[in-house]
Amino acid sequence: MGDENVFRIPEMIKGKSSSRRNSISAVFDLPVFRKRKRIKGDGDDVSIGSIQSLDTAGMKKKSKRSLLRVSSLVNLLSPSNKRPSSFKVPNTPCLRQNLSPYKAPTPSPAKRRLTRTWSDMMATGGTFPSLNSKDLKRQEAIFELYQGEVDLIEDLNNVQNTYHNSMRKLQLMSEGELMQIFGPISSLIPVHEDLVLQLQFQRQPDGTTHGIGRQVLEWIPKLEDYVSFCANQVFGKALLDEKKCDPAVDDFLERCQESPFSRKLDLWSLLDGARGRFVKYPLLIKNILKYTSKTHEDAAYLEEAILVAEHLVAQADKRTGEAKCRYYRARITFLYDDQNHDDLDDSTSLICSGVLKNNKGSKLHVFLFDKIVVVTRLSSHNGNRSYQVYRQPIPVSELVAEDLLDAEIKMGSFRNAFSQSQTSKNVFRVSFKDSIKGQAHTLIANDEHDKRQWLQCLRQVTEVIPVVSHSHSDKRAA
Repeated sequence: MGDENVFRIPEMIKGKSSSRRNSISAVFDLPVFRKRKRIKGDGDDVSIGSIQSLDTAGMKKKSKRSLLRVSSLVNLLSPSNKRPSSFKVPNTPCLRQNLSPYKAPTPSPAKRRLTRTWSDMMATGGTFPSLNSKDLKRQEAIFELYQGEVDLIEDLNNVQNTYHNSMRKLQLMSEGELMQIFGPISSLIPVHEDLVLQLQFQRQPDGTTHGIGRQVLEWIPKLEDYVSFCANQVFGKALLDEKKCDPAVDDFLERCQESPFSRKLDLWSLLDGARGRFVKYPLLIKNILKYTSKTHEDAAYLEEAILVAEHLVAQADKRTGEAKCRYYRARITFLYDDQNHDDLDDSTSLICSGVLKNNKGSKLHVFLFDKIVVVTRLSSHNGNRSYQVYRQPIPVSELVAEDLLDAEIKMGSFRNAFSQSQTSKNVFRVSFKDSIKGQAHTLIANDEHDKRQWLQCLRQVTEVIPVVSHSHSDKRAA
């Protein structure tokens, strides 16, 4: 009896209930409730124990509708994770067709660098000073030097912080590999920041700059770090190309290139941009001197600064040639032992190299060292690039270089034998003085500018390059 009282349903007082209902029904039209017949055996007291102890025979007397209601109530109160059937969304074919597949977000627009001139700066700054044409061009030349430094500092900071420091933090490369690729880049940024501060300090309140010659002359020697930076680039570029085979490194570089800060430039373009800026300093200073009066105090300083800059660029070119010589010599292979020459081992500088075509249309990689010319074919074995010697190398002491006239050399491939287009342009030839020692090479440059560069480099080692006609060249063609 004690257990039954715990779950006892409170009894309703008939008097109060009926009187309350009557008073409410007088105002509202309430439905009439009828008493349900009690099943025999039911009492006023209902407990969990009594429900569990119901006889199965009594349960059979209930209708199917009552069983469904109890089942739905149990499912609703059950802590199970099953969703009610009324909330299920049918997988109709029309809904599936309306779902569009996932698409990667469109890349952000590249950050564009606007070209600013001194006139643009003054137009936004207020009053424009009255200057003659020569003085105006001088101010433009000085501002070109200044703005180029600002842009270069931005690029170098991007390379240092976004590429170098991030790859170190992500452990994509070792310290030695980072040093080989980036070189002394951390020491270059303060050098350019120093020049920017000096140029800003020399600028007058009206926006003009009177004198910068002494400041530039004192600053130019600080560019000496670029000598080692340029000499290191050949090894840095080779290692960077090798590291791109690592999926993690390649993914990182690709993400950086697609980001707005890179202006769609890859890492090597940013690094090589610093070298390109360095070799332009003699021209930038000459441009300022061009519009500087000879009686101006800057004239003597600028002339001396040009000499110092040219000396540093020449020193960097020499060191770069030596580095390239070591790099490419180690990657030249020989099909036959007699192709190896002592002059190749004794060479200390690479004067010129590049891809040219022969008169059959085959691509050849040609190296002009300070002591020998080597014509090779590019080959790759297990991912390692090498240059296989094609025919006999030509020592500079036995070299003859000939500038051939356009439209006089016939293409010798079978494919072009029956074609009307059988001549070529931008052609020159390298051969032995004694034709018995080896075969000649008829080489085709990419364009006229490329041909002039090759002839200029060949002139450095041979001093004289004759221009020959087709009648002479046919006898010596390879």
